[in-house]
Amino acid sequence: MTASPSLTPDDPHLALEDYVVADAQAQKQRLLKQAQAWRSRSRRIKLLRLVFPGLIVATLVAIVGWVIVQSVLNSLNVYQASQADIRMTNPRFFGQTTGGDRYIISGLEAIRRGNSAPVISVNAPSMELKSDNSKPTLLKGLKGVYNEPDKTFTVEGDVVLNGGPNDFSFRTQEAIVDLNTSTVRGNKPIEGFGPTGHIKGESYIISDNGRRIAIKGKGDTQVRVTINN
Repeated sequence: MTASPSLTPDDPHLALEDYVVADAQAQKQRLLKQAQAWRSRSRRIKLLRLVFPGLIVATLVAIVGWVIVQSVLNSLNVYQASQADIRMTNPRFFGQTTGGDRYIISGLEAIRRGNSAPVISVNAPSMELKSDNSKPTLLKGLKGVYNEPDKTFTVEGDVVLNGGPNDFSFRTQEAIVDLNTSTVRGNKPIEGFGPTGHIKGESYIISDNGRRIAIKGKGDTQVRVTINN
């Protein structure tokens, strides 16, 4: 009877089998790592596909919002001055009429359109026209234009006129002041109170620094009021 052959640790068949098993395990580990890397890369790509469009939309929204904010801020600034314009805060202009009345024009802000421009825009203007031994005429409104060479001052928007020797108080939407003759006139409706009581008309002239008031209505049948001090 013959004994069956046995494999020893130095048997080449055993070494080959161990090598094949080890190689298979190593290959399996490599495949697992590649699969994990692929899944991680896939997740990053999906995340970036969500983040990038969001960033683009957020950037566009920010740009549009900034444009809107700038437009609103510019619209709130009544006078947009260029580099050639001269901006003045709390301006005061002093002068004297031909008849000797003194006037002071002031406001919240004024802009001269260019260094040598004769016209000055005034925001929230007010004016005081004073005569000796007489109550001054006061005027204020929303916006005004002061022409220095012509000595005219035009005020528009919620104009209030009061004072003067006749102690009047009127509201209108326009006042054109001739600083040479101390005359205020307007072609817009006017209403208020004078020495004769309540007065309402479609146009007016206040001359001689409030000493004479002429208010006209519509048509020939309307009453015309003239008040002389």
